[in-house]
Amino acid sequence: MTAPAWSSAAATAWLSARSACWSDPRLSAVGWALIVALFVATDTSGACSEAAPCTIDRTDVVGAIVVVAALAHIGWLVWIPYVAWITTPVIVVVSAVSPGAIVGEAASWVLWLVVPAAAWTLATLWWQRSGRVRQFEAVAPLASALAVPPVSKWAWDRRTIRLLVGFAALAASAGLVAYTLHWQATEDAHVREATRVPGTVLAHLDDGYALKVRVSPPGSDVRTLETFDASGYPVGSPVHVLVDGSWARLAAEPFDPTGWYMLAAGAALVGATLVGTVLAWRRRLAVLASGPVPALTVWAGPAPDGLLTSDSPWVRRAVVYAADDENMRRPLLVVPVEAYDLHDDDRPDDDLPDDDLPEKDDEPGPAILFGLPGDGAVLALQVEGDEPLLLLPTGPARRAGRRHRGRAVGERRAPNADR
Repeated sequence: MTAPAWSSAAATAWLSARSACWSDPRLSAVGWALIVALFVATDTSGACSEAAPCTIDRTDVVGAIVVVAALAHIGWLVWIPYVAWITTPVIVVVSAVSPGAIVGEAASWVLWLVVPAAAWTLATLWWQRSGRVRQFEAVAPLASALAVPPVSKWAWDRRTIRLLVGFAALAASAGLVAYTLHWQATEDAHVREATRVPGTVLAHLDDGYALKVRVSPPGSDVRTLETFDASGYPVGSPVHVLVDGSWARLAAEPFDPTGWYMLAAGAALVGATLVGTVLAWRRRLAVLASGPVPALTVWAGPAPDGLLTSDSPWVRRAVVYAADDENMRRPLLVVPVEAYDLHDDDRPDDDLPDDDLPEKDDEPGPAILFGLPGDGAVLALQVEGDEPLLLLPTGPARRAGRRHRGRAVGERRAPNADR
């Protein structure tokens, strides 16, 4: 197979189309983390007491889910920024329609920071997308259409475990919700049958999360009762206890499902993230494998960062350079890859016996790049030579830094160096 060469001059135009590093939407995660920290720092909600019992209502549950969603929004900005196209407007709408669900007992002025943070996030997302479009437009006229060499279907994606974990997290979330609803119903039934009796605090237990209370008749005995904070109940102070046979609970601290719903929401978000990203990744791989795609001849070499395996230097990351940049002075992209020997039933190098590994060292050389190069693109490489290797993507391409500069052709390292 042959493909047009991606020259240094064309690569220069491609680099000039790339968006600036400061426009990376992942940097805006710092601003959102600061907003969450300010909400926590200005929270004035106090401990439960007879005067202010910790009653739970729908707003508390919604607020808990909002907290989990805010933390997920920060995580998504770091790992999968494009999801912020959806989450950022949702946060703005919720803050406008139901500000109490976000503010709670925190300072309301912090809420005003949501609008500029959202504007900055959306601006960086738009700028990144525009830069990616400009990159594709700069390189598309240079490429020719070639099909990726055929390999077995299983070789394209090794993320089955992530998919299973995602479905397991969704199932766990549903189980937590069902368990919490059952627990709430049981607690409500006890409350309806319980008798409110006075008691006296005898001691603090379990590092301040439990009390030893002497309960007055009926059911006069000493009970160990859970509490959010024992410091609100000094030893010797009177309390009221709800008693229903062997069941008992402080009257000031009804059952609080908020933590369980937060856990369920967190599991649901993790599961949805894993399942969604794996399915989206498989769809992008299917496009790359479905037929002819734009292809260019480039210069490629393994990433010189010491993270390559001893079995094959190409199994982790490949660095892409312009076709005539044989001295590898200007790295363009880093592509996470897994290597396959096209002449051995498409088995990954990790599965090949040592005697069957391709006779290929970690010397750089020409390669065919399948797919339009750009930040976040899904790209495959075929390394040329007597024993060609197909490098299938295991993740999206990322911009390369100076640390990915290779060594000039002709420079040799000692055998097994950096392995």
